[in-house]
Amino acid sequence: MVKMHNTGVCVWTNVCIGLALLFFTTVDADPTRAFNNPLNGRAVDLFIIVDENNTYMSVMQLGLVKTALQNMANELNPVGSSPQFGAFFYGATSSLSTVVPYPTITAVAFKAKLDLKQYSMMQANPSTLVTALNTVDSLCQSSCRPAIPRVTVVFSSVLDLTAQATIRQLERNRGMTVIVVGIGSYAGTPILNQLASHPVQHYAIPIGNLFELNVVAAHISSIISDVPRFLETNINAPLIITSMLSGIYYTVQLNTQEYTTTKDVLVMLTTNCPSCSVYGSLSEPNPISANTVANQDRHNFYAAGGFPNSQYYFHIPKGTGRIYLSVLGNGMASANILAYVINLPNMMQVSAADVDSSSLSETIG
Repeated sequence: MVKMHNTGVCVWTNVCIGLALLFFTTVDADPTRAFNNPLNGRAVDLFIIVDENNTYMSVMQLGLVKTALQNMANELNPVGSSPQFGAFFYGATSSLSTVVPYPTITAVAFKAKLDLKQYSMMQANPSTLVTALNTVDSLCQSSCRPAIPRVTVVFSSVLDLTAQATIRQLERNRGMTVIVVGIGSYAGTPILNQLASHPVQHYAIPIGNLFELNVVAAHISSIISDVPRFLETNINAPLIITSMLSGIYYTVQLNTQEYTTTKDVLVMLTTNCPSCSVYGSLSEPNPISANTVANQDRHNFYAAGGFPNSQYYFHIPKGTGRIYLSVLGNGMASANILAYVINLPNMMQVSAADVDSSSLSETIG
C-alpha cells in the first residue's frame, strides 16, 4: 500500500511513471523460440481458461489479459506450425463464455475472436472452473488430434480446489497437461501445486498481479511449446523418426496412471539406435544431459536381419502419473522408439517414499 503523506505528490508521480513505462513497454512475441522438440511437429492443441470474476478483474485488467493471450498465440504460430486454439472465460456470467471456439487454427483468427470479447458484469450463479474443464474434456474428446501435445492453461486469482478431480481426469483420459497460473495472494502456491500437472515446478506458475502477465507470457508460451507429445505404450506401434538429427533431443511422455495405481511397474524403452543416449525423469518434462543422468541400464539384442537394438528399463514407483523420456539423436536415417509397461511381481515392489524420483537411473540401480 502506498502511503500519501507530505511526499504524496512525489510518490504518486513515481507510480504514474512506472505504470506508463509498463504500458508502453511492449514484450514482442518471438515465434522462433517455440517448438524445440522435433516430435511435437510444431503443433499443439491448446485450451485457455480465464477467470473473469469482477472482484479481481477490471476493464483495464481484461485488456492486459487479452494482450498477453494474443502474444502467446503469436509465439505458438510460427511459420510452418499447426496449432489449434480455444479460449474460455468463466466466473462472471452464469454460462461459460466461449471467446475463441476450439479449434481455431491461426493466431490471426484467434485475435479476431479475442478482440470481440467485452467486459462481463457479474451475474447470479456464475460459471465455474469445473464447468470450463468439462467443456475442454468434451471438445478434446471430439477434436483433439492424435500424436499432438495437449495443453490447458488456467489463469485465475481464486483457484478452486474442487477442480482437482476434474484435472486429474483430463490428464488420465485425454493425455492433457494442465498449466495453472495463479494470480495474486489468493492463488497461493499450495493450491497451485495441487491443481497443476506434475512436475509442478514447471507447470504451477504464481504471478503477483495481472500487470506481470505480459512479462511472463513469453515464458508460458515457451513452456507450452515444450510439453512433449504422448507415446502410446503399444508394443506393436513404435514411434518412427525419419531423418534423426544429430545432437537433438527427441522427447516423449508416457501416461502411467492406469498402471501404477496399486503397484510399481517397469517401463521398457526399445530403440534401434544403440549409440543414442537415453534419459528418463519423473521431475523434468524435457530430460537432457544438463538435468538428468543418462540411463546406463542398456541391454543390446539383435532383431530380424541382425540389426542391433537396445532396451532400457525404468522402475516406476506406485502412484506415479507420468514419465518423460528423451533419446539424443545421432544422425540415423531412421530410428524407432517403442515403450512398453511391464508389471512387477509383489516381491519386487518398493514404496514411492523410498525412491528419489529425481533420477530414474538411481531407482533402477
